[in-house]
Amino acid sequence: MKKKKMPIKDPNNINWTVVIYLFFITLLGSLASYCYHIMNGDTFRIGMLLAQILVSTFAGALVVLGASYFNLDFELAGGIAGLAGWSGATLIKALEERLIKKASGKD
Repeated sequence: MKKKKMPIKDPNNINWTVVIYLFFITLLGSLASYCYHIMNGDTFRIGMLLAQILVSTFAGALVVLGASYFNLDFELAGGIAGLAGWSGATLIKALEERLIKKASGKD
């Protein structure tokens, strides 16, 4: 029995300018979300800002992988990356719950 190989895209064909752009848009979304919380009365804390950026960067990385897999247009991927930066942990939690449902066969 032959072992199936997972298709892996050639790293030499990755458009790094697009990847950097998507991470930049994710960072902007993250900062906008944090600023929104500050404008609504939360106190500024550098530790929380860094945590927001870290979680949002992870969400943005998932968007980059998804955009690559689904061959999304540049503009659509940028919009999704910005939303991922804005939502951060909320997006990660929603994806986690969906994955758990699918793995348990409840989907």
